[in-house]
Amino acid sequence: MDHDELVNKRVAQIARDHGCTVDQVNAALDRHPIELDRDQFLRRTLALELIELDALQQAFRAKALEDRDVGSGLLLLKVAERRATLLGMNAPQGHAVQIIQHEPAAAQTSTDKIRAAIDRIRGKSLPKPESGDPDKLS
Repeated sequence: MDHDELVNKRVAQIARDHGCTVDQVNAALDRHPIELDRDQFLRRTLALELIELDALQQAFRAKALEDRDVGSGLLLLKVAERRATLLGMNAPQGHAVQIIQHEPAAAQTSTDKIRAAIDRIRGKSLPKPESGDPDKLS
């Protein structure tokens, strides 16, 4: 099932559920707060999520700390982690940085350039000198 088919199927289902047309559902989606004022919508959504996390934290806090319930303690920790992530306090995971240092290519000397030109003219490659003497061929 492709993306368009999935979206259209969902929109059609919403239209059936609410007794309206697909065009009316699309018009309502176009007036969604995220389309009208994205920043305000995201701030309000974040505030609502934080309020719910506060309520969950209060629900599990007493049981975790006073009754020493391990499951409640784990949920309390999970709520704290989720809050930190929503607030941007957790560093992203899995972003490794690798530094690769490349050695600069050896500069070609004038002797090397002349030798390469002669080789091209002759149509063959001459062996490179093994010693430091550029005029000595091996």
